[in-house]
Amino acid sequence: MLKREITTATDRLFSRRRFIYYSAALAAAVACGPTPATASPSASPSGPVQLKGTKVNLLHWTSFVPDEDKWFKETLVNDWAKPNGVDLTVELVSANEAQPKIVAALQAGGGPDVMLLQWTWSHLYADKLSDVSAVAEKIGNDGGGYYDVMKQNAQVQGVWRAVPFGMTGNALHYRESLLKQAGADKFPATWSDLAKVGADVKAKSKLFLGQALGHSYGDPPTFSFPFLWSHGGSETDETGKKIAINSAATKDALVAFKELFSKACDPQCLSWDDSSNNRAYAAKQIWATLNGASIYLSAVKADPDLANDTQLPLLPAGPKGQFVLGVPFQYAIPKYVKDPGPALELVSYIMSPKTYGPFMKVGGKGYTLAPYKKGEGELWPSSDPKFDPFKKIGALSKWYGYPAPPSPAATESGSKYIVVDMFAKVAQGETPESAMSWAEGELKNVYKL
Repeated sequence: MLKREITTATDRLFSRRRFIYYSAALAAAVACGPTPATASPSASPSGPVQLKGTKVNLLHWTSFVPDEDKWFKETLVNDWAKPNGVDLTVELVSANEAQPKIVAALQAGGGPDVMLLQWTWSHLYADKLSDVSAVAEKIGNDGGGYYDVMKQNAQVQGVWRAVPFGMTGNALHYRESLLKQAGADKFPATWSDLAKVGADVKAKSKLFLGQALGHSYGDPPTFSFPFLWSHGGSETDETGKKIAINSAATKDALVAFKELFSKACDPQCLSWDDSSNNRAYAAKQIWATLNGASIYLSAVKADPDLANDTQLPLLPAGPKGQFVLGVPFQYAIPKYVKDPGPALELVSYIMSPKTYGPFMKVGGKGYTLAPYKKGEGELWPSSDPKFDPFKKIGALSKWYGYPAPPSPAATESGSKYIVVDMFAKVAQGETPESAMSWAEGELKNVYKL
């Protein structure tokens, strides 16, 4: 087994202290009030912008697919920065470390010219971000139209506070041979069936379904929220003005999750982050997990037999249907940037279908999904049919706060992992009623309701 312990009291204290730090910095940044932009970033990127001799600092995340990082550090520099005489600095940080860096820069009023936001952070930091509507609209039109989820994440009260970059779409990776060995001929279509089949695979192979439930940006929320929604549960009602987590639907979700976790999973998953399941799957210590395509792409190179045995379906459905939560990213330009022209040119270049298509092919080959609809059509980078389910993620994906519109409160709730922790509490033995009551109290504090 992968040696990884259940979250200890010390780990939880660290997590709480870490979030307190984020929250304090965030509050200070917002309390400073809007910072007036010194130039209009809404001007068309095709206008006269002096690039030669300028400097641009891009804060980007470190991908789980190394070829994507190489594209930013090498191809982008060689194909755009050097020919235009731009001194481009690409700073790569892990996705879990991005938020404190962003908050610190916004609070200080200086830092990266372009920063890659996650989730609905545009709503959380809207008063610190430039209006990039003209650029965002042009890119969306060139790309055949944005998916609704990308608009929801980047557009705040009708104003584009960020330009959609794309999303990592998670799918279940499972070993087909172990599923068949346990007597199943296809992957379960519903959560209840997965609990039964998962138990059979675990009994037969001694391997479990490795679902991360720690405080990590990607896999824990992209599992927990769809599970909740597929049973009819949600944080709030559709208006976002009434806390709805303490409900019969949420209880149904937690009861179903407890059955799945106890039969098919393992307690060590409670402390797993976004890399734990990758390592466990590659080491053949689990038979299935939810993840972006990075697990499969790595196996194609490192372990072809494992890759051949791996299939990639989307999450099962619950009583209320099938749901997906892609991890969205957006490029924002802070208002402290005195001359946003070069930064806008950079974003426009990256996000042009002419550039983004080759990036998808050379980089993730389907790991990072385009924010616009051409990405699932003429720009689709892979001929491997195993990737076909990923084409549906853009249209299926919801957002933090669903079914209500995104909001700063919904974003803060996601950053605090309230829904993830609610599920984790049930996995650790708390009753659904106790976990729901706890989540309700936390959400009331966040939403101020």
